[in-house]
Amino acid sequence: MRIITLILLLLSALWLPGCGGDTSDLSNERLIASFVEGRTGIWVSGSGPVTQLLGDEAIGGNFQRFVVRLNEEILLTVRHSLDNSERIPVERGDQVAFQGLYEWDARGGFVSGTHNDPSEPGGGGWVEHEGTRYD
Repeated sequence: MRIITLILLLLSALWLPGCGGDTSDLSNERLIASFVEGRTGIWVSGSGPVTQLLGDEAIGGNFQRFVVRLNEEILLTVRHSLDNSERIPVERGDQVAFQGLYEWDARGGFVSGTHNDPSEPGGGGWVEHEGTRYD
């Protein structure tokens, strides 16, 4: 019975939004499940309101950083590469959608790789803000 449950969970994960495609059906469920399970290094997509603007980071490249609320408990930091894409004119309270590489941490984790990269799933990552895709 346990094996059947595991197989069903794995199959359902394939149907949850995670990479590429239309942003109108974005769900944070795969991302939230990855946080709960402590998964890291996976490509995800999601959306939410920006709750905080963080200073730029210059470790391993130049990154614009901001925090997105996934649900009532989980906050996610988006690390958007300024070396590979342009700055997003995001403000606190703005709604954003994103795709990128999720890295787990106890606070909610972060998403990076939000830029065009044909060698990655779905052609790489992106952030959408007010109808414009930044990749």
